Amino acid sequence: MVGVQSQRGAASLIVVMVLFFLMSLVAAYTSRNLIFEQRVSLNQYRSTQAFEAAEAGLEWALAMLNSGRINAACLELPATIADTSFRQRYLNINPVTGPASPNITAKKWSPAAGVDIELTPSCVFDGTDWTCSCPSNGAPVLAAPGVAGVFPAFRIRFTSLDAAKPGVIRIESNGCTRAASDCLDFPVKAVESEGRATVTALVALRNALSTPPSAAITVLGKLSTGSAVNVYNTEPDRGGIAVQAGGALELPNSNVFHTIPGTSAVNARVFNDTSLSSLSAAPDRVFASSFGVWPATYRLQPAAVQVACPVGDCRADLANAVARNPDRVIWVVGDLTLGSAGDVGSLPDPANPAVAGPAAIVVTGKVHFTAAGVRIFGFIYSRTGDWLGPGEVQGAAFIEGDLAATAAATVVMNGTVLDALGQRHGSFVRIPGGWKDFK
Repeated sequence: MVGVQSQRGAASLIVVMVLFFLMSLVAAYTSRNLIFEQRVSLNQYRSTQAFEAAEAGLEWALAMLNSGRINAACLELPATIADTSFRQRYLNINPVTGPASPNITAKKWSPAAGVDIELTPSCVFDGTDWTCSCPSNGAPVLAAPGVAGVFPAFRIRFTSLDAAKPGVIRIESNGCTRAASDCLDFPVKAVESEGRATVTALVALRNALSTPPSAAITVLGKLSTGSAVNVYNTEPDRGGIAVQAGGALELPNSNVFHTIPGTSAVNARVFNDTSLSSLSAAPDRVFASSFGVWPATYRLQPAAVQVACPVGDCRADLANAVARNPDRVIWVVGDLTLGSAGDVGSLPDPANPAVAGPAAIVVTGKVHFTAAGVRIFGFIYSRTGDWLGPGEVQGAAFIEGDLAATAAATVVMNGTVLDALGQRHGSFVRIPGGWKDFK
């Protein structure tokens, strides 16, 4: 009996062990599926992080193209006049054909490396904010946060398209789940266990002055002055019209209109122009004829800089705004009083990005020149009448109303200035259908 009971106990033990083994296999299989799902979830998480970082880089690059001068950390403040803007630093803007010129991918010679280094601005998220590097002569200086965790980063570069598409630029953004060159560099590289994504978008320059004026001074109403006004349009390809007014010209005999050599000065002035006077009741439409968009849209464009002038002299504030924001649009709220001698802007000099360059200046109020020796380089557009005091404009001027100048003024039609405003100034915007998230 004892032997039989022992045999029965052994059989039960064997059955229990087999069942336990089978349960272990089931548990192991279930655990394997759980680990697989965790890895899939982790990969999806990292992939999403990388994609969102790349998309953030795309939006950041577009915003930076419409910003002012920046320092090495991509910050407008405390950048100085000696710094370049993001646009100047990374785009080879051709002064003749516009932004989409050959060799638009920025490369600078690096004596340390002995090779051409592609300039690629980069940023990393440290858990609270983004830290960026905008190099001007080498690789980006981007250090990963000194704590454990996943910290997404992105890197940007620009590439040109066919020369037949002027003004169009491609932005490429690489996103990664860590700030490391082997993961962020171009072209795309496979990096083990890290999320990686690339997105691209086509952007184009919406220029600051879509329709240059045909006259050095254009007045929607009448033009009357109490003293001499010297107006020049001596450039053959600019038509030779010095003054164009929708109303009458009430001028003393001392006014001088300079036109194309060999052409009668009578042809340099056009007054009682019905094409202008008929629009006097629709000033917004007049504005749109010059800038291509309605005033509210123009004011809110990404590259617009609003300047609120003090009650007194605004010449220095305006000059500083133009100098710190090359290629951007200046929108002056209220009246503009220029009460101290000096220049606002300068002639364009693409070889020297430190110069201010000309500007498209829209003034919602009146323009008051209360001091001699003030020069404005660019296109100044006043949304109301009046022009008090002396002053000089190199470019062109437009007044939505009557122009009443009480002192000598000089306006020179400058084609170089107007061409720069049409080819280099304005806002970069996305092209519909120009975005993709694969290569």
